[in-house]
Amino acid sequence: MEREHLNTTRGEVFFSPLVAAKELNDILGQPNVKVFDVRGVWGTDPRSLYNEYTLEHIPTASFLDWRKEFIEINVVPSLAQVSSFKEAEQSFINLGIHKEDTVILYDDYHHMFAGRIWWAMRYWGFDNVRVLNGGLKHWKSLGFSVSQEIQNVSKGTFEPECQEYLRQSMEEFLIEKNNACVIDGRGIAGYNGKAEDPRTGHIPGAISAPYNSLLDKDTGLFLEAKEIMTLFDNSIPNWRTEKIICSCGAGYSGTVAMIAFASLGILSSLFDGSFNVWKLDPNRPISQSIKKI
Repeated sequence: MEREHLNTTRGEVFFSPLVAAKELNDILGQPNVKVFDVRGVWGTDPRSLYNEYTLEHIPTASFLDWRKEFIEINVVPSLAQVSSFKEAEQSFINLGIHKEDTVILYDDYHHMFAGRIWWAMRYWGFDNVRVLNGGLKHWKSLGFSVSQEIQNVSKGTFEPECQEYLRQSMEEFLIEKNNACVIDGRGIAGYNGKAEDPRTGHIPGAISAPYNSLLDKDTGLFLEAKEIMTLFDNSIPNWRTEKIICSCGAGYSGTVAMIAFASLGILSSLFDGSFNVWKLDPNRPISQSIKKI
């Protein structure tokens, strides 16, 4: 039987994962609306983009450094998982977030960094957080203003409360993966792997749902709900009925898939360690999807 779309989380209000640029522009400057610039890059030099923030950002936005907030400290980014309770508590303090706030996140990297923080905040109990659909690029394309003003941030008071159902540890994933749809949100090349390197590829049984397939290639916006459902129907057996676990390389592009599911009202969890942690154990199997010549 087809699963009903979720209208609530934990019996509380269900918050849409996305906010449109016009909607954000209409509420900018309201006292309890907190906007955060989470721009960054991945690749061989993963880093946040504070200098770019100082040059231009959405008015009232503060900078959120994804390398420092809601992430394990003293661990390389490709292996770092979500922060501890104490670290999350300090992040909410650092960012000036209170229980009554509405938080809007944006980046310019396919929603990956904003998505990661969206997931991490929810994991630590803050539900009223949304991602700007299309990021800064789409915001600017509509002619909305940008600013160079740096915000003064007072201490936040939100008290974290772990929501374990949103995260799969390695131990949990090993138990749950055989009775769930496991989604891999990486680009198709990463999912396929390289013939010359047998430790590349994907977790056996994981289904490819590349982050860029969920976005309009011209605008960067998420596809409309009907388009996402059609895409999932064509590529993911039983996504309508089974538990969904999203993954990727390090827990970033997988959150783009999580946002897509959430936009349909469907709750999923994240295998936080994802493929990079999976492949650390040489005894864990790896699959490849490389076309033979």
